[in-house]
Amino acid sequence: MILQGYSQLAPVYPLIAQQIVDDYGITQGICCDIGTGPGFVGIELAKITNLEMYFIDDKQEALDKAEKNVSDSGLDNKVHFTKANVCMLPFEDGFADFVISRGSLWFWDDQVKGLQQIYRILKPGGIAFVGGGLGRYSPASMRNRLKGMGKKKMQKQGKGNFLNGDGLKVLLEKTMLDGCRTISDVEGEEETWIEMRK
Repeated sequence: MILQGYSQLAPVYPLIAQQIVDDYGITQGICCDIGTGPGFVGIELAKITNLEMYFIDDKQEALDKAEKNVSDSGLDNKVHFTKANVCMLPFEDGFADFVISRGSLWFWDDQVKGLQQIYRILKPGGIAFVGGGLGRYSPASMRNRLKGMGKKKMQKQGKGNFLNGDGLKVLLEKTMLDGCRTISDVEGEEETWIEMRK
């Protein structure tokens, strides 16, 4: 059931990866893909960079699937698979150059603590991109087809704490972190991402 949602979103992942490279210019160093699930965003980012990738999830089943998908993709980047909860990341302060987390924020037990942990592990000058948008490179037809799919799925399953727009801004204020802002994929629409700069 989860994989069906991921297959529908498959065209979005390379577009988000390209947007990240275009916007932030980060092509080497350490990248953490938190709440990686099957690893699709991290895989697409690794394909177009020399980043050393850490695929992180608190579910072993997800990590096993990510490891298989990484193997099947033929990546030559250095990769690691780490079972961990975002609220207790097992990395030292200033560990990562970049952190990506797409679609997992809504499922964290403590969203404030999770964001604080991500900020903690960023190196000075590091950047995190956390949220659930489709990326600004997604064409309008794709956006119309996929918009709200994740929220509807979470509501059907009775899971998640879906936030966007003002809800994301309130969450960000609670973290009391500097260098952070909310971002929308399309100008004039509600924000679906949190950008963190350290």
